Amino acid sequence: MKKYKIILRGMGIFATGIIGFKEEPTLEQVENETALYLDEKILKIELDTFHSPNKYILTYEEVLIWI
Repeated sequence: MKKYKIILRGMGIFATGIIGFKEEPTLEQVENETALYLDEKILKIELDTFHSPNKYILTYEEVLIWI
């Protein structure tokens, strides 16, 4: 399983978290999982007034997590 660090900025929030995927995700899969994690309140969310209130920036990168 591949783990990705998700960073969502804009629309009044700054959210971060780690999301796992079984294979290399498409952008649509990342957006859908991010929306699900936001809805379930799994991502760390902070208020943000620096970025645009009308649009968002979603970035993600693969991370190695050693157990």
